[in-house]
Amino acid sequence: MTHLSRRRWLEEGLALLEEAGAEALTIESLTTRLGVTKGSFYHHFANSQDFKQRLLEFWEEEGTLRIIHWADQEDSPPDKLARVMRASLHPPRLDVALRAWALQDEQVRVHQQRIDQQRLAYLEAVVFATRADRLYATSLARVLYSLYVGSQHIIPPIEGEDLGALYQLVQQCFAKES
Repeated sequence: MTHLSRRRWLEEGLALLEEAGAEALTIESLTTRLGVTKGSFYHHFANSQDFKQRLLEFWEEEGTLRIIHWADQEDSPPDKLARVMRASLHPPRLDVALRAWALQDEQVRVHQQRIDQQRLAYLEAVVFATRADRLYATSLARVLYSLYVGSQHIIPPIEGEDLGALYQLVQQCFAKES
């Protein structure tokens, strides 16, 4: 019998969410994909609600806090911002799936709002550390983050070098305003 870690369950949950959406995220579909019994699921999670909460926390850690920690390894604010931009050039379709789920589920919506606020606050802090102008920092953070979110919803998504070029253009436009 296969022994799975809680992390493996959560990784598979995110993969399933990204591939098929929230409606496919069931205990049965997870156990089928992983080739294990429902008992294995209940060994790690009290119920589907517990799994959902832990899945959302896992996504916050992997998709936000890990990137912030990685960016904070740089010394200068411009280098921190550059790392965040690099990390966002090839976003997983998971953000889109989570936002769709948030439209239908209040718990997910609250969680998504917290993630958005964390990401915006970090961007604003990094920009503010470069230029101590709160309005400028807030505005640039919002524009960059809106570009990131919006680029994922265009079909096909804007990513890679194309998204990087848009980030640079926005930063140049903001720099000209000063």
